Amino acid sequence: MFTFDATPVKFVGLLLLFAWCTAWSLYEVTRHQGRRHRISHGLHLGMAVVMLLMVARPTWSALTAVLPTPAWVAVFGLATLWFGWLTVDAARASDRAGRLHFAGHTLMFAAMTWHLAAMAAKMATMAAGAGSSPQQGTMAAGMGGHGMAGRADGDVLWWFALAGLPLMAYLLVAAVGALRRALAPAPARAHVLVGAGGHSCGDEQPAGTAAARMAAASEFAMNGGMFWMSTGLLTPILPFFALFAF
Repeated sequence: MFTFDATPVKFVGLLLLFAWCTAWSLYEVTRHQGRRHRISHGLHLGMAVVMLLMVARPTWSALTAVLPTPAWVAVFGLATLWFGWLTVDAARASDRAGRLHFAGHTLMFAAMTWHLAAMAAKMATMAAGAGSSPQQGTMAAGMGGHGMAGRADGDVLWWFALAGLPLMAYLLVAAVGALRRALAPAPARAHVLVGAGGHSCGDEQPAGTAAARMAAASEFAMNGGMFWMSTGLLTPILPFFALFAF
């Protein structure tokens, strides 16, 4: 959660990225498609909406008043399993493109699940610090916590940060790849954007078309936005990531 006063660039940037994801996902989910595609697009739309509402504290507070954060962790954990199953199904069909496609979505939803779980742990740590006495608060400022409980909370956040490293690396690589596809010139011959055989979230789109570029731009916004949003969760092991909050 962010505020315009504290981090104006990040606040506005994330709102724009996730608003675009939401708009494109809404377009895709309303198109004529099979049940598997509709479920996958619906999950993408749900994640885009949740990330959009996560940017500002009032909207996130309203959302978690309806469904608390641990429940959202479970929801996106199940979504991760859905895409994991689709990855296995594509592998069984010997569809390499579909397997890679769904493996990427599995990692992306796993990153969302990790983000929510780490954020819940961070908020619990902050709440525990706020509930301490003034003397304990002074100790917490100097020790990164208060007493044994503070050290334990710090260890939890450190382990969450460590677990998130490979997921954050994937988000960054995927965002760069999507941006390259969105900006790449159209090839001399049409190439298929995603695998055939129904083992993909989208339709077969020749690379370089407007639809393919917009889909890639949405993928960049989703992965890049999630990476940017999650940088603060890695500061326990990568303190310089605090520079991404501006």
